[in-house]
Amino acid sequence: MLTLLAPLSLFIYLLLGWHFCQTRLAGKRALPEKASRLLLAIGIICHGIAITHGALQANPNFGAAEALSLTAWLAIMIYCVGQLKLKLDGLEPPLFAFAASFVALSLILPAGHAITYSQNSLSRAHFLLAMLAQSFLFVAAGIAILMRLTDNTLHHHAGKLLARTLPPLLTLERLLFSAIGVGFLLLTLALTAGSILNWQQHGQLAQLSHKTIFALSSWLLFASLLLGHKIKGWRGRFAANWTLTAFSILFLGYIGSRIVLEAILGKA
Repeated sequence: MLTLLAPLSLFIYLLLGWHFCQTRLAGKRALPEKASRLLLAIGIICHGIAITHGALQANPNFGAAEALSLTAWLAIMIYCVGQLKLKLDGLEPPLFAFAASFVALSLILPAGHAITYSQNSLSRAHFLLAMLAQSFLFVAAGIAILMRLTDNTLHHHAGKLLARTLPPLLTLERLLFSAIGVGFLLLTLALTAGSILNWQQHGQLAQLSHKTIFALSSWLLFASLLLGHKIKGWRGRFAANWTLTAFSILFLGYIGSRIVLEAILGKA
């Protein structure tokens, strides 16, 4: 029964994507508002249970498929929470297309490698924090892409449909820095936990590996962006480009290598 939850959430996201394309892009009424809200709640719950069930196993699998599923779920959760303070109408078509694509990929890709937790609770915390950080920053990168599209529309007077449907650039910017702020905090905690764990096991704060170098480089870029935004008012296209660069480095450090190993080379 639990194995059907992820496909059910995929079906719901596809249905909601169709609904919001009809209402936001075509100006047609598809599903009643109460029905769409109910479907969204069911989709989030089903998807969340599917993720939680897999994560609570004795030796859970985690790799590219699981990371994509978690990212899709967090993206929708960020949208739901953001709706409480920001007017995000128009974000739904790309959001549900993104979520449905990632859930579909997570069902197609092979399950990740089994995580054999040590008895040290710090190792569990490090792993969880790292996965959440990557997922939040993945969502931030998606928002940055939408900002670039919106900015291009404003400057080149093209894509009138996009300009009419997406939230204002300032709203996307506020959402971007909220996602980056949470993701950066989680990444900081993950790196700190990893350093303490490495010190306990090997007597040094970090091992010189490609993952460590990429993670620290990404951390420095995100830290610079947040500081520059606070002090110098960095925003708009500059902030979006910086976000995409910082996330690309983080992506290459872990998620990219897992996709190559699992999907292309067939290794866990």
